[in-house]
Order: sequence, then C-alpha cells, then structure tokens
Amino acid sequence: MNFFIVAANFIRCKTAKSFHTGDKILSSLATSRSLLLFNIFVTYLPPLHDIWVSKTIQAMSTMAVVTTFLHSTNLWFTTVLCVFYCVKITNYNWKFFIFLKMRMSTLFPRFLLVSLLVSLSSSLPLGWCIYETQIQNPTNLTMENMTLPKVGLYENHQNMVLLFLVGSCPPFLIFLVADFLLLHSLWMHTRRMRNSGSSFRSQNLESHFRAVKSMSLFLVLQIIYFICSSVYFSGKVRSSRAEFWIISTVICSPPSQHSLYIISCNSELKKILFSIFHLLPFCSQEQEL
Repeated sequence: MNFFIVAANFIRCKTAKSFHTGDKILSSLATSRSLLLFNIFVTYLPPLHDIWVSKTIQAMSTMAVVTTFLHSTNLWFTTVLCVFYCVKITNYNWKFFIFLKMRMSTLFPRFLLVSLLVSLSSSLPLGWCIYETQIQNPTNLTMENMTLPKVGLYENHQNMVLLFLVGSCPPFLIFLVADFLLLHSLWMHTRRMRNSGSSFRSQNLESHFRAVKSMSLFLVLQIIYFICSSVYFSGKVRSSRAEFWIISTVICSPPSQHSLYIISCNSELKKILFSIFHLLPFCSQEQEL
C-alpha cells in the first residue's frame, strides 16, 4: 500500500510535470512507513535475526537507533501531514496560520527536512544510553578448573522509554492540537451550514462530514500507534518472539490502515490502482501466447 502511494504519486508527477506539496508529504510519509515495516520484517525474521543481532553492543545499539529513528520519522511526517490539512482547510484568522497558508509550498518541504534532523538527533542517544555489558553469574570451566565471570548484555528499558517519549511526545502533541483545530473548524462550519438552511444531503455538507470522519479516524489510529509504540519501547512485552510479533503487528496496523484509507478516499489513486488491476489479466494473456 505504501509503496503503491509512492509509485502512484511519482507517476502523477511525471505526467503532470509538477509535484504538489500534499503529494510530497504523502510520499514522504508512505516511504517512512514502508521503511518501518521493512525494518521490522528484516531485523526480526527468524533466519535473519541471528545475522543482524549478534548480541553485541554495537549491533543492538545500531538496531535501536534505526528502529527509533523510523518510528520518530513516522510520527513527525504524520504530524506534518495533519498540520498541512489543518492549514489548508481551516479558515482561522490567526497571523501564524495566514503566514503558513501563504507559504505552504516552500515551508512544508522544509518541515520534512527538519523532521528528519530532529528524528535523527533524538534517536542517536539510544546508541549510547541503552545497552551496556554486565557481569553475571560466574561460569565454571571444568577443563582448566577455572572460574571466569560471564559477561552479558544489559538493556536499560527505563532509559529507552524515556528517550522515546522525549523524541515522540512533541510531534504527537502537535498532531493532537492540529487535529483538534481541524475537527473543530470542520464541525463548526458544518453546523453553520446546517443551521443556515442548507440541505442535509448537499454535496458541500456531505464533504465536510466525510472530512470530519476521516480526521477522527486519523486521530484514533495515531493514538493507538503512539500507545503501542510506547509499550513496545518500555520492554514489557518483548520477553518472547511471539509477544514481539503480536505487538509489532499491532504497531504496524494503524499506519497500514490509514494508508489504505488514503487510497480508498483519493479518486486519482483509486484510478491508478484499478488500471493496474485491469492490466494484470492482459499481461498474463500475453505471457501465455
């Protein structure tokens, strides 16, 4: 789904010879989600798990930094998308909103770059503050009648969840504020239209109701994603591989459902998707000939 959004936006950009700001944000968000899913699949797939994770501090720290960076990037890009919708749709007369609305095409691509830098800066400390070696129970070596200390790898879950929350709470709070302002504006505008005598089934009123439902769903999925990610980084449910895959599936579900919803609500994306489905039988017939 996410790869399809990126490919479809690239095709539209190549055809129209222009890349709109909303398409840039959607493509960046879909790319970050694709990389997040790929990271979970590659890093924790049983055959590749022993290759990537050799139980050394360097390997585990690198994996923690990459995973946290992808989660943080996903949160920031989602926030940028919500702020973009808020600025584009609402009609608040605040100077800051007017400034953003006037310079949307130049500011929001820069917000994406700033989000990458902030995500990287908040993820790098995990490489230094999470894993450390710790002497465990001594190991008896019967061949030489010696007793040597056994060195193990210790994971500080308290520092991990603290650093994750420090890097993830700012974009999540900004997302909540932007989504609340957007929902409030849409709902108040819908009430004014209904009180002014507009038909309940008018196209404009129904479009506002769809926008309210869409952003409400967006809000619920993002809250679920943030809570599940916080539980994951707390280390409470990663004692076994089965528990890890369960929480990973729950974490990946909200972004995937939102991407699927974006495709279902975007007429141009649906047209490209249907055209691909129509081409598949034609290609199979050509191969048979």
